[in-house]
Amino acid sequence: MKPVNFLIGLALLLAACSSAPGAPTSTPPPSPSSVPSPTATRAPTHTPTLTATPIPTATSTPSPSPTPATLNPLTGLVVADPTTMDRRPLAIKVAHFPRRVRPQFGLSFADNVWEHYAEGGVTRFTTIFLGQSPEKVGNVRSARLIDTTLGQAYQAMLVASGSSQGTLDRLAKTDFYNRVIAEATGHDECPILCREEDKSLTTDKLFTSPEALWELTTQLGLNGRQNLKGFVFDSQPPTGGAEAHTIHLDFQLNNTVTEWRYEPATGTYARWVDTTELPALAPHVDALNQQQITAANVVVFYAPHAPSNIREDENGHYYSYEIFLTGSGAARLFRDGIMYEAVWKRGEKGLPRFVDANGKLVPFKPGNTWFEVVTPDSPTRFEGGAFSVRFKAPDPFSATPTATP
Repeated sequence: MKPVNFLIGLALLLAACSSAPGAPTSTPPPSPSSVPSPTATRAPTHTPTLTATPIPTATSTPSPSPTPATLNPLTGLVVADPTTMDRRPLAIKVAHFPRRVRPQFGLSFADNVWEHYAEGGVTRFTTIFLGQSPEKVGNVRSARLIDTTLGQAYQAMLVASGSSQGTLDRLAKTDFYNRVIAEATGHDECPILCREEDKSLTTDKLFTSPEALWELTTQLGLNGRQNLKGFVFDSQPPTGGAEAHTIHLDFQLNNTVTEWRYEPATGTYARWVDTTELPALAPHVDALNQQQITAANVVVFYAPHAPSNIREDENGHYYSYEIFLTGSGAARLFRDGIMYEAVWKRGEKGLPRFVDANGKLVPFKPGNTWFEVVTPDSPTRFEGGAFSVRFKAPDPFSATPTATP
């Protein structure tokens, strides 16, 4: 081989060796910062659609705003069907005496109940229905003068068997007489007012249906949501107060007795009432569900009473009482086994408000409320967690009666 050719071949052989795989190189390795991100050169994963489809942003598909809970203004409870608040409350008059009318129907389903002195040592109920519609309520009896105020305060349909002529005349002067549903106003057929026995035989068998009443209210063009502001609610009890496990109300000595006993297991007060074997008391039961009546709140409501010239019985022995629910007065709220001192305030319209000594609203516990109406000078005792009050009725023969309507 010639020397030139030998040199050329040697050069070609060295060049081939330097480009072979794994051959050392004099180029320095790249620094870590210059290494491309693995995702830049990584092969597609097994879910390539994640990179192919952009993730929606909050602005492109906004989440719907949560719907505010609808609360019953009379109980502070969330209602399952908000449309139930679009109807007018019902104020249904229910008997408590004679004892043979017990157990009554539907009392445990009422949002509010006002127990008040009627006459002759007995009490009667004005029951307020809005959130629930039991199939049957009663025994329905006649209205009293307090209903001229409660009917307006709740903007309610007032449902009664009738009234004495004097009370009916007073109702006729209110701005809601067109909302009085009674036999005396022409509503004497079932299912509005249903007599299970002829009234010539007994006054104890008159009942009504809330569902039928609301249908009638709609037919009369009187249904719709009402302004029922006044009560405030809080599941947490306020600070202060005093332990109170029993509320004893004696509306007539050894005859008309109501007692509420606190039950820690349920956080409510259970209702007990008089029997023919006094001082023994019995659970007050609702005939619809055979369960004892309970209340989340019990309010002892001190309001002035005055005798009227209205005779409430055929023999003229008993006179109706005015019960004044305008202005202000003392009150005691019982909830969660605790008693709170309060003051009720009410103008000419609307529901009363309850405030403490500093003028701050006192909250009820969410749930139903029973109001026990007594006179301001009714003797009261509170000792060892037991509260008791003895109703003191004005003497109709010693006081100047209110004017005959």
